[in-house]
Amino acid sequence: MTENTKNFSGSKLLTAIVLSILTYWLFAQSFLNIGPKIQSTFSTSPDIVNISISLTSFVTGVFMVVAGNFSDKLGKVKMTRIALILSIIGSLMLIISGNVVLLLMGRVVQGLSAAIIMPATISIVNEFFEGDERQKALSYWSIGAFGGTGLSSFFAGAMATFISWQSIFVLSIILSLLALFLLNNLPESKLVKSASNQFDYIGLTIFVIMIASISFVITQGYKIGWLSSPTLILSVLFFICIFVFYKFEKSKRTPFIDLELFKNRPYIGAVLANFLLNTGVGVIALFNMYAQGGLKLSAFQAGMLTLPYLITLLLVVRLGEKSIKRFGAKRAMVIGPIFTALGILLFSFTFFDKPLYIIVALIGAVCFGGGTGLFATPALSTAVSTTPAEKVGVASGIFKMGSTLGGAFGIAIMTSIFTGIIQSGRSVETAGSIGFIVGTCLVICGVLASALIIPTRKIKTRLKTN
Repeated sequence: MTENTKNFSGSKLLTAIVLSILTYWLFAQSFLNIGPKIQSTFSTSPDIVNISISLTSFVTGVFMVVAGNFSDKLGKVKMTRIALILSIIGSLMLIISGNVVLLLMGRVVQGLSAAIIMPATISIVNEFFEGDERQKALSYWSIGAFGGTGLSSFFAGAMATFISWQSIFVLSIILSLLALFLLNNLPESKLVKSASNQFDYIGLTIFVIMIASISFVITQGYKIGWLSSPTLILSVLFFICIFVFYKFEKSKRTPFIDLELFKNRPYIGAVLANFLLNTGVGVIALFNMYAQGGLKLSAFQAGMLTLPYLITLLLVVRLGEKSIKRFGAKRAMVIGPIFTALGILLFSFTFFDKPLYIIVALIGAVCFGGGTGLFATPALSTAVSTTPAEKVGVASGIFKMGSTLGGAFGIAIMTSIFTGIIQSGRSVETAGSIGFIVGTCLVICGVLASALIIPTRKIKTRLKTN
C-alpha cells in the first residue's frame, strides 16, 4: 500500500470495499427476482413494482459520473462512508412499512448510494494500492461486482422463500455497518482538493438531463415503442444536450468533466469495449426467457444452466489480472470478448434437440463467463491507470456508467427482438437464435474497439510505471 496508508491493513480495506459494492450488486439488484413478493407486501400494481425494480439502476446510471466528480473534490473515503449510510437508510425505507411512497424513495436512495460507491471505491483502490497489489485489488473489486450480480437472483430467491424478502435488506444493513467499521480511521487521500467556489453547476445540470434522456430511451424504448413520440423527443434532446454540453464545457476554466479525458485513446477504448461487452447482460435475460419459453424449464432450472458462467468468471478474473503484467492489458481485452462472443454464438444453436442444446449451452456459458472474467480487470485497470490521479473518480464513474447503460441497452435490444419476432408469427427457437446472434455481433464490436482504439505499447508502459 502507499505511504498514506502504511498503517492500515490492505486486507481490511479490500474487505470493506467488497462489502460496500455488494450493497448494490447483490442486495439492491435482488429486486429483479422478488417482484411478486414485493407486490404482495405492498398491495400495489405490477406497474409500480416494475418501476421500483428499474428505479435503482436508472438513478445509479444517471448520477454515477456526478458522484465520481464529487469524490474527486470532496474525498473518496468520505463519499464512500456517505454512500454506506445512504444504503442503510434506503434499506430501512424498504422494510419499516408497507408504504409505496417509501418503497420508491428507498429505491432512489439505494441508487444514489450505488452511484457514489462505485467510482469512490475504484478511486480508493487506485490511490491506496500500487503496482501488482493494485491489479490484485481491482480483481477483487471485479469479483465483488460480477460475483454479486451472478448470485443475486439465486440469493434473493432463497432468502425470500425460506425467510422473507425483508431479510435481504436486514443483512445489507448489517454488512454496511461492518464496512463502515472497517473503514474507520482510514485516512483521506492526499489528492483531495477543496471544493471550488466555481463548481460547474450548469454543466452538471446539462449532463444529468443528457444521461437521463438516453437512459430512459434505452430502458423504456422497447416498452413504449422505439418510434413513439416520447422516445423520439428524448433522443433529440440527448443529441442537443451533447452539442450544448461540449460547447459549454470547452469554454469553462473548471468544467464539470475535463474533455481532455476523451483524448486518451486507451481510456476511450476501455470505456467503449466495456459498454459493448456489458450488453451481454441482455444475453442472460434472453437465455432465461428462451429456456423457460422454448425449453419449458423452470426458473430454477434455467438459473442452474447459467451457473457455469458465474463459476468460470470468478475463476478467470485473477488470470486476467496476471496477464496484464506478462502480456499487457490489451491482449486480454481482445481475447476475452472473443471467448464471450463464442459463448453467445453457441447459445444461438436453438435448432438442436433439447438434450444436445443444454450441453452446448453449458459449454457456451463456460466460454461466456471465462471471456468476461478475462476482460474485467484489464479493462478496469486500463481506465484507472491511464487517467490522472485527480480525475480517477469521474473517469471511473464514466467507465461504470458504461457498464450500467451497456447492460440496459443489451436487455432492451435483445428482449425486444425476441418478443417482436415471436409476435410476427415466428417460432421461439428462431426468435432466440436471432437474438443471440445480435448479442454476438455487439460483443464482436467490443473486440474491435479494444483491437483498433487501444495502443498496445502505450498501455504496457503506463501499467509498469504505475
